[in-house]
Amino acid sequence: MPRSKSDSREKIVESARRLLSVQGLQGTGMAQIIAESGAPRGSTYFLFPGGKEEIAVAAVRAATADSVTFIAETRRTSRTAREWVTTMAGHFARRLEDSGFTEGLPMTTVTLDSVPGSAALSAACHEAYESWVTALEESLVGYGVPAQEARGLAMLMLATLEGGMILARAYQSLEPLELIQAQILTLLPGDRPRRETETSVP
Repeated sequence: MPRSKSDSREKIVESARRLLSVQGLQGTGMAQIIAESGAPRGSTYFLFPGGKEEIAVAAVRAATADSVTFIAETRRTSRTAREWVTTMAGHFARRLEDSGFTEGLPMTTVTLDSVPGSAALSAACHEAYESWVTALEESLVGYGVPAQEARGLAMLMLATLEGGMILARAYQSLEPLELIQAQILTLLPGDRPRRETETSVP
């Protein structure tokens, strides 16, 4: 049965997303993306007339959407900020370890390879980071972090995650992530439950 356009597009984007997170934009070629996805060459260029740049933009956006959803879902199932951060850190640590310390965050590798050289990828990476920061910021406010402090702490959390992932790859060890997580936990509001579960006081 012929593969649908939507199915082919999803497979191309997912293959690019994985390749970009491992070897970056410059290290990933169109031929490799096509081979990994199993999509016909003609279909790939039909779906993505902008070539590798357009595919990379789609991959960054797909990865960001999944990450923002993960942040929100983890928040809904975590009673405290400490539980929320510990759960998220564990997720990224397991993913990195399962890949043999080869798979990072696609937006990190794409940013280092293409910003500011590509206007399209610069915009996609900016949007990606802003989406992450906003999702983290909203969650922190929900856990009781003052609104005027939440954005800065959200940026710190994202920066330390990215830096921790890079250090973990260099060290081939989860120790950098574990040490960073311990420091971030000291900045969070103890075991205060998220506001959705609190009873308002007149």
